[in-house]
Amino acid sequence: MVARMGCVVLLALLVTACGSGTPPAPAATPDPVPLDLSGVVLLQRGAGHDDVVFADPATGAVKTTLPLPGHDTSPSRFDGPATKLDLVSPDGRYATLETGGEVDVFKLNKRDRRYERTGAVPGFRNPRFGPAGTKLYFDDGKAVYSTDYTRPGQNTKEADVVPPDDQHGQAWWPDPQGGVLTWKNVHRAGALAYLTDSAGALAYATYDDAGTRYHLVTALDATTALMSAATGTDAHGVLARLKLGGGGAQLTKLVERSEPRISKTAAAPDRATVLYQSTRGEWFDSPTTPGAITRPALKQLPEAGLQLVGWA
Repeated sequence: MVARMGCVVLLALLVTACGSGTPPAPAATPDPVPLDLSGVVLLQRGAGHDDVVFADPATGAVKTTLPLPGHDTSPSRFDGPATKLDLVSPDGRYATLETGGEVDVFKLNKRDRRYERTGAVPGFRNPRFGPAGTKLYFDDGKAVYSTDYTRPGQNTKEADVVPPDDQHGQAWWPDPQGGVLTWKNVHRAGALAYLTDSAGALAYATYDDAGTRYHLVTALDATTALMSAATGTDAHGVLARLKLGGGGAQLTKLVERSEPRISKTAAAPDRATVLYQSTRGEWFDSPTTPGAITRPALKQLPEAGLQLVGWA
């Protein structure tokens, strides 16, 4: 009987000893890969949805792909030169699409790595984020309005639309200081028609040269702009640098007319390089200085289904 009780005690001690140890640490969960919202910004068309793609500007390797639960139905929204602000906000946390006669607004869900629809602004088109603050601009063909894209709903009229003198020009342009520029305040210097922002810097321009009309791609500084041929014999085939001064303007070609033609153009944030996409989906870049040499670009980026939007 004593021997039997000793066995029971010994067994209890063994169980207690085994159960008193420190439990094994749970397996570490790897941290999610940080979202990299920098580089070249592209729109990838899907079957009833779009993706926002951020790619390495040096190689074209895709860094981040964020689904949008909608499809941009605008036939011309990305036809001309554009910037990242035509699609996503300055910090990349919000996105917008023009769908079926309204502007849809989306917010980034970092955990699920996707944009989620947060609201809609019916009856408007041409959405564009302001370069600062939280304004989203759009128009109805007659006037430009804005809303706070962090809580869309209350629209504020910014300015009446004054159409440009050709159908390819921008009818309005956000002022970096928070307002809206229209052709109501156009300046002219010979073949040049241009708008200045509230600080007096060149903000938008068109230029006519030997039957070709050039439109602004981006301002390089307060008096210099990168231009692209929009109409005429050099349409979609020539990039040029325009310098305003002395009561006139000088245009210097950077990229001559070529085949395939240029489809989309976007300048790097430092304005030293311009990236463009051909009508065949090929990618090239060029310095924005005279005597520039065009080079193949984004070699790791798939050519099919990606549309250049801008450069973050």
